[in-house]
Amino acid sequence: MFTFAKFLLFYMRKGLVVAAVCLLVSCKDSKMQNVYASEDEVEEDSVEAYVGDTLHLFDEEVEPPVTVDELFADFFFSFADDPRFQSQRITFPLSCKEGEEDTRLTRQDWTEYNHFNAQDIYSIIYEREQDLALQKDTSIMSVGVEWCYLKENLVEKYLFNRINGKWMLTEILKEEMDCLPNSDFLRFYSNFVADSTFQRDAIGPSLKLVLTSEDGEEETTEEILSADDWFNLRNDLPLSTDVLTNIDYGQTCISQNRKTLLMEGVSNGMQMKFKFDKQGEDWKLIEIEY
Repeated sequence: MFTFAKFLLFYMRKGLVVAAVCLLVSCKDSKMQNVYASEDEVEEDSVEAYVGDTLHLFDEEVEPPVTVDELFADFFFSFADDPRFQSQRITFPLSCKEGEEDTRLTRQDWTEYNHFNAQDIYSIIYEREQDLALQKDTSIMSVGVEWCYLKENLVEKYLFNRINGKWMLTEILKEEMDCLPNSDFLRFYSNFVADSTFQRDAIGPSLKLVLTSEDGEEETTEEILSADDWFNLRNDLPLSTDVLTNIDYGQTCISQNRKTLLMEGVSNGMQMKFKFDKQGEDWKLIEIEY
């Protein structure tokens, strides 16, 4: 029988890295407070030397991993995590198109459009499991990262292209969400996360929860959830409610009757899959894989 404690145990394992990071940050803040508390005791020349060394570090060029341009995912997480590396991988002035209007963004303007540095989870919408192999395809030359604003029915698509062997952000496109190939599913998803009554009706009669062990043997445990079970745990799931991202590697969008929403953490290794089927005219959540 499904228990929330069992799910939470699996979920907490994935969050250990996040907890460790938070602990390190807390320790770091504590140390910094001690530094500030004893600032008056530091000799003036020592302070100047420290400041000089710090400024020198900021002047150094960013050194990304050697393999940063082999896989888009490796590049993308460096791009999202390091503001200085990010600024080096944008073609300024950056074209931002909305209908017939083409605005050119400078480096200073970019700060108003930069969504990447505050994003903890990204998602991929796909139909076939084999489409996930595109994440490991080093021959891909173009990838689009979509910000879908569910309430406004708008999407911003950030286009990345490999230029001279390096991934670069080359263009932003703004359009209505209805223009996307996944628009039907996105309209459903928008209602699903906003309306609890609608959500209850969209829970499949045999909603399956698949938990995969972490011992490397890929053992799985399956549970059947009721609608009440779902509502007991939904607030602990990483489902976006206002803005949904989609990394478009070129995965197929043919069926329109089956979608998987893959949620991936930026730095904690978290990964969850929400599988939906369209039964008649209605989408249903049929499986959660974790």
